[in-house]
Amino acid sequence: MFKKVLVANRGEIAIRVMRTCKRLGIPTVGIYTPSDKHCKHVSFADKSVELAPRGSGIGYLDMDAIFDVAQRMKVEAIHPGYGFLSEKMEFSQRCEEEGIVFIGPSPRAMKNLGGKLSARAFMKKVGLPVMPGTLEPLKDAEEAKAAAREITYPVMLKASGGGGGRGMRIVNSDDEMEDAFTNAKNEAEKAFKNSTIYMEKAFFKARHIEFQVIGDSRGNAYCLGERECSVQRRHQKIIEETPSCAVSPELRKEISDLCIEAVKRSGYTSLGTFEFLMSEKGDLNFLEANTRIQVEHPITEAVTGLDLVEIQLNIASDKDVSALLSNVRPKGHAMEFRINAENPFNNFLPSPGRIEKYVEPSGENIRVDSAAYEGYVVPTEFDNLLGKLIVYGQTRSEVIARSRDALDRYTVAGIKTTIPYHRLVLRNSDFIAGNYNIDFVKEHSPQDLLKHTEFSMFESYAQ
Repeated sequence: MFKKVLVANRGEIAIRVMRTCKRLGIPTVGIYTPSDKHCKHVSFADKSVELAPRGSGIGYLDMDAIFDVAQRMKVEAIHPGYGFLSEKMEFSQRCEEEGIVFIGPSPRAMKNLGGKLSARAFMKKVGLPVMPGTLEPLKDAEEAKAAAREITYPVMLKASGGGGGRGMRIVNSDDEMEDAFTNAKNEAEKAFKNSTIYMEKAFFKARHIEFQVIGDSRGNAYCLGERECSVQRRHQKIIEETPSCAVSPELRKEISDLCIEAVKRSGYTSLGTFEFLMSEKGDLNFLEANTRIQVEHPITEAVTGLDLVEIQLNIASDKDVSALLSNVRPKGHAMEFRINAENPFNNFLPSPGRIEKYVEPSGENIRVDSAAYEGYVVPTEFDNLLGKLIVYGQTRSEVIARSRDALDRYTVAGIKTTIPYHRLVLRNSDFIAGNYNIDFVKEHSPQDLLKHTEFSMFESYAQ
């Protein structure tokens, strides 16, 4: 195992990775920017070093600054977490050149699956059903119009270089294309330094389903089941659960087998996620591959009993994980609730500021991954995810009941958070019945949910 690991990230995921490293006796190095010096991961690491970026950009995206720290601290490996440089093939390649292990897939595997266009083309060859759309970058708005007429409106413009809702635009007609294409391209360039845009058919009333895959260093591949991520705002997930209410055992096996084949044929190693959209008819269509650990990985850990970060570390250090993974069968049910510094009653707009009071729930089968604490000032320049509440149970109804109690005991004062919205969702009949899709938040605003809630404790939420 590694003697020292640098975690090239911040916040809750940096702490999550460091926690496993500490349990395994691996010293960790944290990095931070000046505005992050009071972030919890800085003190949680065994040693933290302030980044010295060359330009005015975000320090966590500056490879030169990160490798300067890595070489000075003599680390053997780098864990990228999620976001930032985690899916940049150049970062994985640079690790190889610097003689440092990248805890993630190889540059070759990232080339096949990390790019959204290359992944679509590759999955089509494997036999996975792929979302209708383009397989090549769109050069300009005129080419986009021609493609949209062939695919048929409405369509979705998407950034090839990243996700999280950035660089995405729904277009309903030729008249909307010019502005949508320009805005999507500019947003993609700003967010990912990659302005490449492609197109997919826009599905409505669809469900967002993803499958957790693993490839080891000995050519074996595994699939740990699916997660449902359909409760989203601005194309970003806020509630996830496993298993999905919409995936039958037959469909699960069919798609899992194809995912395993894709992992083997791509030579993929480490954790990965294959994302799909489920149509109203129940068909699954491949969207993209995420070549990193996901924000929502803890619910898969809950139903499998695995530590997925430990799996990553073992694979990266060439340890045999086949005995551990060969007979894994997910059991029970789990949900994750993202706690964001946002005001759900004001269109989920960011709510930065100082946390005056912070109390996490605890108890059997309740887990919180967070970087928040009393006195912490939530910054404006980074993603506003404060933490994640993960709840496990034998059945979905048990998880819903336990989650209600946990969320009612989760206190964050001084700023607005998504906690009130989660509380309301768990009392909504559609969600309780498992009858929801990617338009759930649009169709169930917090104001609407509040109108149909009987409990007086929710009256203050609209203030």
